[in-house]
Amino acid sequence: MTSTMMRILLLLLLACTIRAFQTTNRLLVQNRPHYALSKRDWRLKDATTTTTILSADEPVDFTDLMVMDVVLFQRRNTNSPTSIELGSVQENGNIAPLSTWTLESAYTSAINDMMEFVVDEEDLFPGMTSEEINVLSVLDGDVVGYGSRQVGGGKGPGNPHGEESEIIYYVDRAVVEGVYSTGVDDEVLNIDVVVNSNLEHLW
Repeated sequence: MTSTMMRILLLLLLACTIRAFQTTNRLLVQNRPHYALSKRDWRLKDATTTTTILSADEPVDFTDLMVMDVVLFQRRNTNSPTSIELGSVQENGNIAPLSTWTLESAYTSAINDMMEFVVDEEDLFPGMTSEEINVLSVLDGDVVGYGSRQVGGGKGPGNPHGEESEIIYYVDRAVVEGVYSTGVDDEVLNIDVVVNSNLEHLW
């Protein structure tokens, strides 16, 4: 058998192997389970026409919360009764408000448009208790993500060697820009986003 014929046979064998792999892979994709996102009443697709009912009369019990939970909350004594806020549960069990340095997206996917938030160190301790706020909702994992970054960007007197890190909370824009209501007198609530440019790390 000549070397040319050997090359032809090898090429045919390679082509058959690739085709078989592609067919198998396509069948696996077609037959694998597809898990639809659980649809929550506050998971908004069109914030201009959809509202979510949140009730301060039946707040979430603090004892049901877990560290790092991301929540929607409202301050009990506030001059802005139509404002709600994003917060996260800290290790002491209290809630700290979340802040951001930009309204731009951190990353996007086929189903999410995620914005990034951190806890400003000035808001970290002692945090807010159930006597100060009502937790209206705990966000599900399909609209929340987590990451981390070095405190101070890993530089400066507060963290010169980069040993300390802080949590980044990613929240879907549909939640952040959602329209909410108490269901009473058509009162509309919106999330008050705290933007602090000093929280951005430029290195």
